[in-house]
Amino acid sequence: MTPIVSARVAGNAVSNSAELLRFLALHGRGVFLAPSFVVVDELAAGSLVRLLPDYRPVEFAINAIYPHRHHLSSKVRLFIDLLAERFADHRKWMV
Repeated sequence: MTPIVSARVAGNAVSNSAELLRFLALHGRGVFLAPSFVVVDELAAGSLVRLLPDYRPVEFAINAIYPHRHHLSSKVRLFIDLLAERFADHRKWMV
C-alpha cells in the first residue's frame, strides 16, 4: 500500500486549462497533475517525466444519462455506442 503524502503547494499560476498547465510544465515553469491522455505524447518523447509513478489519483467515470431503455431512439443508442467505443480505445492512456 502506498503511504499517504501531503505537500503544501504555492505558486502564482492557477488555471483550469490543461493545455496551459501542460505548456508551463514543458517550459520548466512547474509541475501539474494531468490526465494521461493530455501528456501521453510528451511522456513517450521524454519531454515530460512522471514524478510520482506509484501515485494513482481518484478515477473518474463518464456516464450517459437518458430516460429509460424502452423506446430508446437509434440516434441515442448510436451515440452511446460511439462514446463507449471511443473511450475504450483510449484506455491505453490510463496508465
